[in-house]
Amino acid sequence: MSDARTLSPAQRPALLAAWLLAGAGTLPFLAGAADAMLRHGEWLGAVQIYGAVIASFVCGIHWGAALFAAEGLALRLFLMSNITALLGWVAALLPVGPGFLLLAVLFAALLLVDRHLWRAGLWPLWFWRLRCVITAVVAGACLLIGAVA
Repeated sequence: MSDARTLSPAQRPALLAAWLLAGAGTLPFLAGAADAMLRHGEWLGAVQIYGAVIASFVCGIHWGAALFAAEGLALRLFLMSNITALLGWVAALLPVGPGFLLLAVLFAALLLVDRHLWRAGLWPLWFWRLRCVITAVVAGACLLIGAVA
């Protein structure tokens, strides 16, 4: 398993791009948290739908990992990805408070899958670290929104 220190110089721009893009992907969640704390609520519906989309995006990453996983793990990844994506859709349909709380649980569950993929050698260390940081921000924002909305 490689980390940022063992990447070739040609790989480093992609690593930087991954961090920048993933960080940018947290901005709607942070805007939603600020909106919820200010009690405006104008952005929350859009952020809730965005959360479902991002959960499905991570499920798609897990589908990709399943293509390279052993048969038993691949089947579990396919099932978990579909169930989680469907629960993301449910989260988008729920009222704001429960919807964001469900999203927080889903993002935490997806991180557990990522941990398993990292331990199985399918994720590089840098990606596992990225997923930990981004999930902390996103799940934290979802918990905050769910609690105050």
